[in-house]
Order: sequence, then structure tokens, then C-alpha cells
Amino acid sequence: MMNRRQLLSAGAALPLLPAGARAQSGAPDPAPLADAQRFAVGEVRVTALLDGSIPIGPEALQGIDAAGYATLMEEQFRDPQAFRAPVNGWLIEAPGGEVTLVDAGAGSTMGDGLGRLADNLRAAGVDPGEVTRLVATHLHPDHVGGALLDGEAAFPEAELVVPEAERAYWTDDANMTEATEPFFRTARTVLDRYGDRLDPISGEAEVTSTLTAVPLPGHTPGHTGYRVASGDQSLLIWADIVHVLPVQFARPAVTIGFDVEPDAAARTRERILDQVVADRTMIAGSHIDFPGLGHVKRDGGGYRLVAAPYPYQT
Repeated sequence: MMNRRQLLSAGAALPLLPAGARAQSGAPDPAPLADAQRFAVGEVRVTALLDGSIPIGPEALQGIDAAGYATLMEEQFRDPQAFRAPVNGWLIEAPGGEVTLVDAGAGSTMGDGLGRLADNLRAAGVDPGEVTRLVATHLHPDHVGGALLDGEAAFPEAELVVPEAERAYWTDDANMTEATEPFFRTARTVLDRYGDRLDPISGEAEVTSTLTAVPLPGHTPGHTGYRVASGDQSLLIWADIVHVLPVQFARPAVTIGFDVEPDAAARTRERILDQVVADRTMIAGSHIDFPGLGHVKRDGGGYRLVAAPYPYQT
């Protein structure tokens, strides 16, 4: 089983498929369709944006072996040899002209299988220059690498909202190892490029009139979800509460090598799963099959996702 150090060392060089990869059919290869889905939370318009996907096999996980991984995958009609987790971001357009982006995808930091979020944002009718606020759930490269373009700020007018615990962790040399140095380099570059527009937050801060921070520590020290609320409707963007849904819903104690504090990540996952079941809260996950929305139900000793219905227009 790959340990965390080995996994992080390989993280920036995962064998990813190109974003436009498709079966060889002899037919012309058209431009890939945009992966953007719009839905409403009260008077707020939320658009799910796909950045791409990454393979995650059993070697990346702790608390389960390859056989157990394969069994859970097959129970969910997944190929255990070819599972890929999506990377999602969220555009939030609220009354009054607020244009907020929660996470920016990986950009060019993690290979060709990622980096499509900016194109999908444009396909949704929003230019990066129109984004007024970029909100980071945490500073891992698949969430903030896309905040950079050719080493500079990709969202030239946006304020960058970052949990203070997250900023503090990634700027402290005492936390960095040789294996994690690429992650630290990306996080620090992002913080530097948005330095004059950086807005650190703490606790359950109100980011906008419709967006509130929900601390979910463990995956990283400052890992944070965001609650979108309008009228009597709400949505919890829970970021990286799960990475491998078929495994971690069935067995929430299973952790991933990217967790900075695995035990804390598992405790937070159990707590938030119980909470969204009890409250019947709709969730949006960074690594739940696009568009990443649904409700959570108990299922035996674990949980299962009830995917949100398609938002049909009437």
C-alpha cells in the first residue's frame, strides 16, 4: 500500500488522460462538450463546473485493501481498474452582481486530465475577468492551481478568500517535506499573486450575503466548506469530505494519502455525513460524479448518495 509520502511525491505526475481523450472511431474528433450545469438555490444561480478527473486506486487509500476496494467498486457497478474521481468547482451568481467562484481547478499543475474549468466557465457565459471573488476550500493544487495562468493571477479582478488556518499551514516551512514541496510551492505562488487582494477568514465567516464558511478540518488544517443560502433553500459545498465515493460512503473511516490529518479527516467526515442526513441538506462535492449534487441517506452501516434530479426547465 502506498504511504502518504509516496503518494504526494507522485501527485503532480499522475498518469492522466488528456481532457479530450476518446475512443478511436475513425470519425473527426470534435471539441469536447462543455461540462457546466446550472441550477438554482432560491434566488442564487449556481453552476457546477468540471475541471477534469483523476484516477484514484486502492494504493492511495488507508484502511482498505485492494480486494475490499474492488468489492465496493463492483457493488456500485464501477470498474476497480479504471475509477476516476472528478474535480468540480462552483460558480455562484447572487442578486446584486456578485460573481463568486468556489475553487478554480488544477490549471496546469496536475497534467492534461485536468485544467478545463476556465473553458467551462467561459462556456457558461462568464469570463475570468468578471469573477469578483475567488473562494478557496483549501490550497491543494487541484483546487487552486487554476487560480494561476502562466504564473500570474488568472482572475485579475477577483479577491481571494482563504481560510486563515489554511494560509498559516502552507506558509510555514516547518510543515513542508521534500514530498510535499510541490504542493507548498503552488499554494505559496497563489497567495503571493493575490497578495494585495487576499481576504483571510476564520471560523463560520460570512463571505457574502448568501455564502457562509463551514470549517471542516482534517483533510487539511483549514479545509472549509461553504453554505449557499437563499430564502428557505440551501446547499452545502463540502469540498473534499470524500474523494472516492463508492468506498468512503460505505466505509467512512477510510482515508486518503492526501489527508494532512487522517484521523481528523475521518472524524469530520462522520460528523458531516450524520449532519446532512439529519438535516436533509443538499450537498455538492468536489470529487462526486459531475455535477456533484445530491442528498445523503444511511445505508446499513454506511451511507449512499441520492443524486439530485436534473433541473428541468418549465
